[in-house]
Amino acid sequence: MTKEIEALMKPGKLSWGGFLGENEKLDEVLKADDKTIKKLGVTHEQIADRIEYFIKTLNYSPSEKGKLIDGKYLVGGVSYRGGQDCPWRDAGFMMPYSSMDLFVENQELGERLNFPGGIVHLIREHQFYEGEESPYRVDPKHAVRILGIK
Repeated sequence: MTKEIEALMKPGKLSWGGFLGENEKLDEVLKADDKTIKKLGVTHEQIADRIEYFIKTLNYSPSEKGKLIDGKYLVGGVSYRGGQDCPWRDAGFMMPYSSMDLFVENQELGERLNFPGGIVHLIREHQFYEGEESPYRVDPKHAVRILGIK
């Protein structure tokens, strides 16, 4: 099953950019990210919850200009028609928020995190941040710093 999922994650299959690069292995990416999360002393759920918090503050209607949240986070993005299927084929549904590309900019740090909305599901349900070679990758270290997760 893992090989089938991994094949679907390559560029041009379920998405143009892919969830993994051509030379990446799913199990290696999952293990490396899990190791990073443990070193950071946080959980996958904390990261997913924090990203979802920002999505919900937009009332599911992102703006390219952004909206200031909690006095220091500029949050925005774009929404598209349709959505993205989960590569794991969870219950045959599209991933929540997957019709959005979003950003959170920490105004105090001057740093920005870009992410697809479907990353909430991928992190929470599969502990997956996308591969290093994916244009949609969310680096856990970057996410924890920018989103202020402790």
